[in-house]
Amino acid sequence: MTPSRIATRLFAFIVAIIVLATLALAGMIAFGTSSLPPPLADVDGPFKKINFHDQPPLQSFRARDGAALAYRVYPAQGEKAVVMLHGAAGSSFMLHALAKAAQASGYTVYVPDMRGHGGSGPSGDIAYIGQLQDDVADFTRFVHQAQPDASVSLLGHSAGGGLALRFAGGPDSALFDRYVFLSPLLARDAPTVRPGAGGLAKPFKARYVGLTILDRFGLHGFESLPVLAFAMPAAPGNMMTPLYSYRLSEDFTHNAHYLDNLRHITKPTELLVGADDEFFYADKFEPLVHGVRPDIAVSTVPKVGHMGIALDPAAIQQVIEALDRGQG
Repeated sequence: MTPSRIATRLFAFIVAIIVLATLALAGMIAFGTSSLPPPLADVDGPFKKINFHDQPPLQSFRARDGAALAYRVYPAQGEKAVVMLHGAAGSSFMLHALAKAAQASGYTVYVPDMRGHGGSGPSGDIAYIGQLQDDVADFTRFVHQAQPDASVSLLGHSAGGGLALRFAGGPDSALFDRYVFLSPLLARDAPTVRPGAGGLAKPFKARYVGLTILDRFGLHGFESLPVLAFAMPAAPGNMMTPLYSYRLSEDFTHNAHYLDNLRHITKPTELLVGADDEFFYADKFEPLVHGVRPDIAVSTVPKVGHMGIALDPAAIQQVIEALDRGQG
């Protein structure tokens, strides 16, 4: 066989491999989904005891891209304010009980619907990875304009706690005077997370892998496709967000640098987790955090689960005390 024929056959073989790989990748992205997980009572049950009739109405502010994003405000007298970030698949309503308690303790409370949730933009999607952090920065500057003399804390629950960690240990940390993390989702592969988040989240693995491959080649055209489903009960209106796009999933449920964020925290910070958390290993938070930052207080609240940390009256009292420490 001549060298030219060998080269021709080698080229044809390589082309065939590329075509097959492309078809396989396209199949993973197009068909790599699965059925939705059944609703979990652990998500819905704790909220049935909460009175939502006195929720403040949604208002809106303009983010840097011009989008009108929704939030609720619980006004109080004085110069203490707290921004509260809800967890994955929810919206501002999830923090209503905690916000009312903080308001009664003298805090003006601001609770945004994170973009892709509730009244903020298309459900289950954002424009780019990193947009949630940009939105919170924009919202917090809006809060500082409304209350220029206020001491502003950031509190985040679950995935909102993971996002709060990014602020606490990131370049925008000076926007806040204090941080409180409630059962934070540090990263979906953190040792504190139970397998499948205890049944709460179900990834579309094949599609996720396919989109991750494209992302590494700088190809982002299909990142609006859903890759993560939550075991959410049916809810009226847009209170719940059962599906996340690739970019929203990456932005709100994952942080490859969470240990570095912990190392770089400079403001007073506390972490609280329910002893009976159904989605995370409560006993793994303290050794993980103290292995990096032994000065950060980690408290385990007895007899409450993942949602209960922001709903149970005794737990809420501990959260308010954590906010109060360092207020002066």
